[in-house]
Amino acid sequence: MGFCYSGFWYTVAIMSKAVISGIGPDQPGIVAAIANILYQRGCNIVDSTMTRLANEFAVILIISVPDNVVFSELQQQFSTLEESHNMTLLVKPIPDELSLESHQAQNPYMVSVAGNDRAGITFHVSRKLAEMDINVTDLNAQTIAGENGPLYIMMVEVDIPDSIAIDTVRAELHALALSIGVEIQLRPLEAVAL
Repeated sequence: MGFCYSGFWYTVAIMSKAVISGIGPDQPGIVAAIANILYQRGCNIVDSTMTRLANEFAVILIISVPDNVVFSELQQQFSTLEESHNMTLLVKPIPDELSLESHQAQNPYMVSVAGNDRAGITFHVSRKLAEMDINVTDLNAQTIAGENGPLYIMMVEVDIPDSIAIDTVRAELHALALSIGVEIQLRPLEAVAL
């Protein structure tokens, strides 16, 4: 694919997209090994989340893949990485019509939750958000030591539709907080300037 500008033809690489997800024992070199395969194949990381969870390392990447890359060969390279690093990896192409869609949050907010650790906190909060048709775009949670035992902290990034008044969301979350015995706060997420 190309275009003409000032009498010269320029070639534009066509990029498709894929998602890579995986998990395995935490160890030095996982990120470098994944990045090396992508670099050697001319792939670009578009979006990523990589984190250690207990003794495991979890990876989710969205990559752009040049049209000259044979997908089965890319999958084979990641199969080799699975063996060398004792990981489970899935490489899955994203259909072109989906890769063109933008999923950037229009009304991004942060829901922070804190309370004594017990089963059901994530369920109750996520169910309430779903009932209000609020999309969860990111969720991080951990248990830390507290004065009265383990404390559960959860940070949830959400996208609130224009059709829902923020005061209504605050009231619903406040009522939920009282019913399950946690603290819930809602605040807008500011854009980060890099």
